[in-house]
Amino acid sequence: MDTSSKPAPAAVQGATFAVVLLTAMNLLNYLDRYVPSAVKDLFKEDLKLTDFQTSLPLTAFIFVYMFASPMFGSLADKGPRRTLIAIGVALWSLATAGAALATTFWQFLLARALVGVGEAAYATISPSLISDYYPPERRNKIMTIFYVAIPVGSALGFGLGGVIGKELGWRWAFLICGLPGLLVA
Repeated sequence: MDTSSKPAPAAVQGATFAVVLLTAMNLLNYLDRYVPSAVKDLFKEDLKLTDFQTSLPLTAFIFVYMFASPMFGSLADKGPRRTLIAIGVALWSLATAGAALATTFWQFLLARALVGVGEAAYATISPSLISDYYPPERRNKIMTIFYVAIPVGSALGFGLGGVIGKELGWRWAFLICGLPGLLVA
């Protein structure tokens, strides 16, 4: 049976907008995640941190992300996923920008841990939301577009974070890279 003339199943209305928005969020997700690596030496010196202390914010992020993800998966089964995603994006964006205000190790650590909460909300729920918009026959292509934002956002986090950090200081790197997430939240 020749299925080449069969039209592809249609996506739900608003699907393209949703994927563009969720992909932009994913790009910002990874951009915010990698800014600290780009400006590590700058905040290490300014906050008078040890090498060990500069490793702990990433560790805190990972643990919080790991423990918060199942919670958001469960909440998404019971509540409005779009609202949970928006709250998550707003939280991680504010936490990234909030790291710029840190004057102590503990403040910086808390800000980066809160990024883990926000990203857990977003990353846990977004793929299922995309699946709601597209039939199984089209999901692979759409998910590929969505996930291409990972390496692009990571590279932008290193690049922009490094350039902004060098030119304006590490605090500006966190502010400039963190605040755009509020627009897409």
